[in-house]
Amino acid sequence: NLLLQSNQFDTTWNAANLDTPTNGFEGYDGSNDAWLISKNNAGGRVEQNISQSGAQTLSIYAKANTSNWLALRIDVPPAAKVGYFDLQNGLVGVSDTGIDTSIESVGNGWYRCTMQFNYTISVVRVYVADSDGAVGATSGSIYIQDAQLEAGYFATPYSDTTTAAVT
Repeated sequence: NLLLQSNQFDTTWNAANLDTPTNGFEGYDGSNDAWLISKNNAGGRVEQNISQSGAQTLSIYAKANTSNWLALRIDVPPAAKVGYFDLQNGLVGVSDTGIDTSIESVGNGWYRCTMQFNYTISVVRVYVADSDGAVGATSGSIYIQDAQLEAGYFATPYSDTTTAAVT
């Protein structure tokens, strides 16, 4: 896992247009280690700056709350690639991620949202989305847990990180 603090969304992750991310909610794995992210303006997200290149897979576990959609975005200067995920029906929405975008139910309303790509990236972003292709509403919230960025085109079991990547 190349992301730092991969399940600590109030540290090396920057919150933009969000209330402070809150930890302690029941997660996909039965732990109380999930996070509630609630936006207070358009484009509410958590993001982490990272410089990586080549074949990569980005994934995160997510569950609907007052919003039913999640968006994953990678910045590929000067552009961006985004995938939308329907957390109510378990479907992939609008997607422009390069290789593939998928969603997998892991039970109890939780999904693993995944995108594969082959780019040089500078930022990873996780948005509270409003609908397919939209992040413009000023309120809404979802639960997230266990973000992972890894080399290659396959999502492997989650590896927790703190101040250093895990390979």
